[in-house]
Amino acid sequence: MMPYFKLTPELRKVLKEPLGRLIRGEIPEPYLKIRGELEKARHVVTVGDVVTENVLKLGIKPNLAIYDHKTKRREYSPEIENEAVIMTVQNPPGTITKALLNAIRKGFGLAERGRRVYIKVCGEEDLAAIPAVLYAPEGSVVLYGQPNEGVVLIKVTPECKLKCGKLMSKMEVVRDGD
Repeated sequence: MMPYFKLTPELRKVLKEPLGRLIRGEIPEPYLKIRGELEKARHVVTVGDVVTENVLKLGIKPNLAIYDHKTKRREYSPEIENEAVIMTVQNPPGTITKALLNAIRKGFGLAERGRRVYIKVCGEEDLAAIPAVLYAPEGSVVLYGQPNEGVVLIKVTPECKLKCGKLMSKMEVVRDGD
């Protein structure tokens, strides 16, 4: 097995705070409020089934979508169209695996060439927004759900990349046999 990043209890507390701007409201309200920003973004990245589905309902097709067929820990089958390259990766809860990192990196490479990439996670995609910001070209937007509150919009900037890099560096690196 390859090394992976594991969430620490301290970091779990830090990540309760949104990584970007929290847009509150009943669905579809938050999405309607940010539609213009999504239309102008270099790439739109959605993390989560419900977020991906709601962005598609706006008529905006994410360049990169990361989802796990679950919402609030329950099985969920989003209505996600399939004109995309689909990658499947293993990623246990509370971790960021090398497989997820590689899929996101490759996904942006394909997105830069005009392809849409959907990454189906076996396990959990909750932390995927962090590497998505790290690998996204500046000018991209990363969206993820904040349970029971709304949707978080992260504009990818050098400052934002630095913040996500620091978060990753605070995660525990687990290697084979640890």
